[in-house]
Amino acid sequence: MQDVSTMFGMKQTLQNAYNALMAKAPGAAFPRARRLYLNKYQLPQSDEKHGLRLFVSEESLDESQHPAEDGEPHHRIVTLTSTPRELAVVHWQQPEAPEQADLQRWLDTAWGLDAEELTLTPWPEPWFRDGGHQTRFQPPRGLIWQQHSLLTLLE
Repeated sequence: MQDVSTMFGMKQTLQNAYNALMAKAPGAAFPRARRLYLNKYQLPQSDEKHGLRLFVSEESLDESQHPAEDGEPHHRIVTLTSTPRELAVVHWQQPEAPEQADLQRWLDTAWGLDAEELTLTPWPEPWFRDGGHQTRFQPPRGLIWQQHSLLTLLE
């Protein structure tokens, strides 16, 4: 079976970075703290020498519940699914956009993304707290993160 991440035009690097970022994110019950976290923390990357950083600029959250399979009537499995609707490449602490060729090369080498397949949109406002010029795009399909938790309810 083909890996979902390569089927949708991304390397496992992007999925792993998204997983790492989401694993430390505040829960869905704390939307303001979660938004601040996503504004402040980038997707982890091994090479920061290019001055480009990748952030989640818009996220979709879905929470669902179903009975746990342990036979306990008051146990539920809660699944939180996070899908980025938009990512932002931030030219860190620089007011101008990076050179298009540099941006395309970085997206390819750091994240396995083909810039020709993306709609890159320069954003008029700088990133959070004047973090730098941002260019936004929709991430590849299939980039999701899920967390499953056991919820025990008493009557």
